[in-house]
Amino acid sequence: MNSAQTGGSMLIAVTGTPGMGRSAFLDAVAVHAEQHDFVVRRARGSRLEQGLPLGRPGPARPETAGRPVVLLVDDLQRAGEPALTRLTALLADPGPGPLLMAVAVCEGEFATETPGVQEILSAADQVIRMGPLGTEGIRALLGEHGIVLTDDQAHAWSHATGGNPTLIISLLQRLERLERAGRGASARLLDTARAQPAPWSLRSRVAAALTGHPESVGRLAACAALLGGEAETHILARLADLDPAEGDAAARALIGLGWAADRWTPPVLWDCVREAAEEGISLAERDRLHRRAAELLHDSGAPAERLVPHFMEVGPGDWPEAARVMRETAHEVWRGGDDALAIRCLRRALREFPSDSAQRGDLLAALADVEQNADTSAMLRHVGQALPLLEAVPERAAVVARVPLTLFLSAPHAASEMLEQAGAGRTEPMVPTADPVTRAAPKAPEPSAMTVMSATSATSAMSERPETSEAAELGLRLEARVRLSRLGDPAARAAAVQRLRTLAPGPVPGPGTAARRELMTVLVFAGVLGGRLPATEVADRTRWLLEHEPASAASEYGASALTIACAAVAEASEPARCWLDTALETARQRDDRRLRTAVLSRRALTAVHAGRPADARADAREACATVPGPARDPAGDSLGDHDWLTVLSLTSVAVETGDTWLAERLRDRLAQGQGAGQPVCGLALRVLQIPLTAERELPALAADLQDAARRAEAAGWGNRTLFPVDVWCAPLLLRLGDPEGALRLLARACDRARHFGAPAALGRILRMWGTVVRGRYALSLLAESVAVLRESSNHLELGRSLTAYGNRMRDAGRPGSDEILAEADRIAEATGGAVLRRWIAPQPPSPHGAPPCGGVPVAGGVLSETEWRVASLVALGHTNQDTAEALGVTRRAVEKSLTRLYHRLDVDGRAGLVPAVRRMAGKAVFGSGVLAERL
Repeated sequence: MNSAQTGGSMLIAVTGTPGMGRSAFLDAVAVHAEQHDFVVRRARGSRLEQGLPLGRPGPARPETAGRPVVLLVDDLQRAGEPALTRLTALLADPGPGPLLMAVAVCEGEFATETPGVQEILSAADQVIRMGPLGTEGIRALLGEHGIVLTDDQAHAWSHATGGNPTLIISLLQRLERLERAGRGASARLLDTARAQPAPWSLRSRVAAALTGHPESVGRLAACAALLGGEAETHILARLADLDPAEGDAAARALIGLGWAADRWTPPVLWDCVREAAEEGISLAERDRLHRRAAELLHDSGAPAERLVPHFMEVGPGDWPEAARVMRETAHEVWRGGDDALAIRCLRRALREFPSDSAQRGDLLAALADVEQNADTSAMLRHVGQALPLLEAVPERAAVVARVPLTLFLSAPHAASEMLEQAGAGRTEPMVPTADPVTRAAPKAPEPSAMTVMSATSATSAMSERPETSEAAELGLRLEARVRLSRLGDPAARAAAVQRLRTLAPGPVPGPGTAARRELMTVLVFAGVLGGRLPATEVADRTRWLLEHEPASAASEYGASALTIACAAVAEASEPARCWLDTALETARQRDDRRLRTAVLSRRALTAVHAGRPADARADAREACATVPGPARDPAGDSLGDHDWLTVLSLTSVAVETGDTWLAERLRDRLAQGQGAGQPVCGLALRVLQIPLTAERELPALAADLQDAARRAEAAGWGNRTLFPVDVWCAPLLLRLGDPEGALRLLARACDRARHFGAPAALGRILRMWGTVVRGRYALSLLAESVAVLRESSNHLELGRSLTAYGNRMRDAGRPGSDEILAEADRIAEATGGAVLRRWIAPQPPSPHGAPPCGGVPVAGGVLSETEWRVASLVALGHTNQDTAEALGVTRRAVEKSLTRLYHRLDVDGRAGLVPAVRRMAGKAVFGSGVLAERL
């Protein structure tokens, strides 16, 4: 403008691909010119008004009485020849007074290459090319609309729009329609906007950009949009029925518009092109294009996720390779971790086959494999549907052998039906051989316990074959499932122990296959449930199983669940904890919410049996607080019969630690689940109901709970160390004034614990029994409890028994009580250190209104929470300065708190405070267990 005012005329050309802001640039020039006393005149080229000068009749240069003039011409490439001629003449003879002419030309449009437009562009004194916005520009533009982006979100918007301002504004318009503008940063805001239809203003601009180009350009653009991702130009050309030369020319034309068909950038632009293309073709042509796209992508070796959207649109149709390709595609997507997409793909494929076809059976089996962790009920249903469609018995057996192991324990009716159809339910069970068997297994009555006994010899013979035999492996897997489904039969449990002695005579059987380890796990678990294996042997065998079972292959319903349960009750906590730590890392890397919940709950079970209640409570809360994301089915938060080990673990922690929030959350999740037919889940629901039951209804609940425990025992759940329901019922009977009933339960639990031989479980029951009775008998029970627990690694239970024994000795005036209580104090001090470390550790936010996971370790108001935090940090070795920084206070404030603590606890300085605080925390934990208030 300064140059134009000093004399002569000046021509500026503003260029750029569609949507880059040329018109906005001219608008800014107009505002600036008016502020500097220019006369502003504007015109726009239009195909509808071609033939008129500058789009409308009038003089080339307005009468301005000598004032400088700015002439702004938008979309010059759309002006007709008369208008272009007039502009050329005006440039040659601008007339009196300064003239600044700015013309905007869209790159890539067909008319841009006409001679008239090129002549004006070549005469320009300066060319300004509008480019895309960077991430900062995008953040500034969205910030004007109240949307704040993080760095990652800004890069996502940049990738989706290519920095094109028009595309960004179109997304904002969609959000405004949803009344979501101005809500601040959101990780899903971009996806939400892209899911809405493109505004008509954008669609009309896209259509205008393609106008005038050869038909091949529009066809290539439509096919690239429908293809939905990167593709080589020759594939796009074949889809659009173009020869290679036509395809290359059309691709160059699209590149001129800034549309990279082969790279499918920017994606938001191609979303709009796809919408327009789908509306402009018939349904038959749309189906043909999607089917043809699937074929071309498959032939070119494209990844599976590229094929799935096309299958979702039309299904396999008449393509002979469809069934195989869809199954391979689903498998690849599943291996990549996208269970939902694999399920959708297989379900869509199923609709294309008759209900009685073998292909349908094959797809149903594949669908069941994918649903193992996503929907176990649907998986069992689809396995049941697939088996009758598979002709060969080995095929059916292989399908059943892939069903996760623990489901045969939680769904016995469905399990027996599957096993029967697989040929494993007859009196002489079919063990697959290397020879193909093509006849379906005949129906057979429900096998008895003797059936299992007779099956043992047949399957044992199979195990003598070389372990590389595929048939032998399948036989072992089927045997594991048969035995697990029949654990309710005492004879079956006895036969399982005999089979274990045959399969692995020693505690360290040496390397074996996965199928062999799976069978060993079932046999050990059967021995634990029936109480037929001693705890020491269970501990040795579970250590071996965990050493040879890769934690990276952990699954929610695999054999490892049974191994961990056995290891927990047999006090093999250290190898179980190490294995679970690795499995938890695997679950987090996979972002598998359900597996993470299962692993955390099992780690909590291990911790509570090992005497680490603080660790158990933290893991259980994290497991129970996990909720589904907004895109997940809320029902996925429920717990059902298949999750019996998770229920057992979380219930154990809730009862043993007295965590009311955990109990309520677990009870809610159980109530959302399907039924409570599994004995563990039914018992857990009743136990968790105790705190909510009115006093007058407690007798009925106690009777119902004991009746459920008897039914669980009849179903094979006889190990009261694994599920100590007798111990949990005893306080309820004492509360109801029935000490004889409570003592009967404790005596029975003690007999079983002696038989099993786990020191911690036996010592705990002896301590509870000793605190309920009186006199010398109580001292005898407590002395035995202390002696037994000295053989255990569970120092928490030893500290509780020492405390109870020392107090009873002192009350009875017996010598030696001081030494016993001093030892209890030393254990309390060590235990308190671990509790304090867990308590002061940074805690994640607690969802669903849960109080902080740590909680104040000692109730009763002895110290305030602030005093506890100061005392805990000091007790763990922190300096005053470190403590002040951790609490966000001054060092002087910490020193004042310490002075008050010394007086309140009657200790001599820091040296006396440290053991005192640790002992207080440890004794608080001593008193938090079942019947621990009687110490």
